[in-house]
Amino acid sequence: MRHAMTAVLTGGLLLAVPTGQSMAQPRAAEIDCSASHKNGRILEVSCYNEDSAAGTVDLVYVCTTPLDWDRRIVVNEPGFTVGGGGVLHLIRDCGDGQVVFTYQVTALTQRQFDDQTARQDQIRARRDRAAGR
Repeated sequence: MRHAMTAVLTGGLLLAVPTGQSMAQPRAAEIDCSASHKNGRILEVSCYNEDSAAGTVDLVYVCTTPLDWDRRIVVNEPGFTVGGGGVLHLIRDCGDGQVVFTYQVTALTQRQFDDQTARQDQIRARRDRAAGR
């Protein structure tokens, strides 16, 4: 099936745009943690769950001493639940003489978690078939 296309020149880039169709796909709800930030020894995590179902937020951060970057403390805090339409707000303090070196926030809605689990199950099943299990 062929679709009519229109060429659009924007900023020196030529784009092919389908005509008669909406380009915007409805965006799936997610957990937005973009307001999270670090400031010296303090890590502030702020996540808003756009979904109507609860989701999960995992946090990993590294504290270190600026005078000795080889002395790192890695903190793993998985499994914070944030309700549908809710906000999760966490404040972590690395302590005197320490700074937050880096952090990672992984947030999944229930739909994203189910999708990820199904994909992993498919990969395992293909691996098992290939290995003759």
